[in-house]
Amino acid sequence: MASMRSKLRLRASEKRFIGNERGQVIILFSLVVVSVIASLVYLHAQNIAAGIESSRTMLAYPKEEMRNLREIWNEMRKNESLRPLLPEINDQIQILCAKKGWVCNLEVNKLEFKTVEVEYCEGC
Repeated sequence: MASMRSKLRLRASEKRFIGNERGQVIILFSLVVVSVIASLVYLHAQNIAAGIESSRTMLAYPKEEMRNLREIWNEMRKNESLRPLLPEINDQIQILCAKKGWVCNLEVNKLEFKTVEVEYCEGC
């Protein structure tokens, strides 16, 4: 008889749990809210990572160095008296560029500038 009472008590508590729809709705909505917040956090983290990567790319782009090399190259092409110095100037520029991991080459009719991200060639 005692075991019958305990079974009835369990069934009564099960009915209260199953019949309590309000608590189930609260749990369901809280799971929805948590999943929405988690997805927003993930998207925000991805946007931050993309922004950092694009800013690094902008900082690493050697725009001024390319412009300076082009000015030197144009000056060499215009001024005939500087042409005998071209091999010596080219060696110095190659050494300076190699320190930054670039490949630079100045010739009378060609200017080359190469990095991992950028390849620029004028007169090729």
